Amino acid sequence: MSRIVYYKLVAFVFLFTFDAFLYAKLLRPSKDRDQKEILVINSKRRVYYPIKQKGITYQINGPTRIEFISRYPVLRKKKNSHSFNYIIVLNKKDTINVNHRYEVQSSVRSIQHPKHRYTYSGNYFINLPKGNHTVEVLQGDNLKYPVLLRLLSKEFETPKKNQKTITPMIHKSSVDIELDGKQLQYFECSKNIPLQVEASGPKTLRIISRLMFSEKMGSQESYRIHVKSGIKVIGTYFFNTERSGISKIEGKSDKVPGKWRSCELKVPKGKNNFSIEVFDEGKTVLTRFMLY
Repeated sequence: MSRIVYYKLVAFVFLFTFDAFLYAKLLRPSKDRDQKEILVINSKRRVYYPIKQKGITYQINGPTRIEFISRYPVLRKKKNSHSFNYIIVLNKKDTINVNHRYEVQSSVRSIQHPKHRYTYSGNYFINLPKGNHTVEVLQGDNLKYPVLLRLLSKEFETPKKNQKTITPMIHKSSVDIELDGKQLQYFECSKNIPLQVEASGPKTLRIISRLMFSEKMGSQESYRIHVKSGIKVIGTYFFNTERSGISKIEGKSDKVPGKWRSCELKVPKGKNNFSIEVFDEGKTVLTRFMLY
């Protein structure tokens, strides 16, 4: 399988309009299930699977959002941050390189490998529509130890009606998108222009996004949104989209909005600040924030 990263549009990678999680289920590989490692994290036992040379294969029934939780093992005396990577292959067609860099988390230990320490978790999200899907996870490059992976499946429910719009704390002028005679207010976000929002919980924060297409871009593109709360990384959300045929950006005749995609995250009790950044250089994403 080629390890080139393909970003063509495929139906199984788009983000659904359903938002709140009902529950999370641990997914187990279709074979070699005994090749697992038990990590104790804050006194809780968690099952991980090492990504070795053969890789790990999952058979998954959608619709569902899958969360890739990964950690990298290091020797006990190593205290600095560490880079690690792995490769996702969806239905033997599309390949995604996932790269993380995290510091060592002192509260994590392994029953099988007591001399190892482990990094904080890297979280990556992809949605799968209805049907059966094959997800292969392959070994990354230039790694001394296998990355440990935990895969969760999360179902959804429709969002509640009592939503309110949140405005970013510091932002450029808003951008209006016209849709069916209505104007919706969005805010530009890019790698160079991250956004911050403040939300009080416990609630759910819904991030609605549209890629801004330029004339040089194709009809189908991908983008990634990286979300942090303080120094804690919430996760990286992967989207595929295409040019919208029914909406337009006011005052920007040379730009076309993409079809909207959404993701959501749980807001803990009290006031919380979230930072939103586009991971892809040179791409601008229009965003709205809803709290419910």
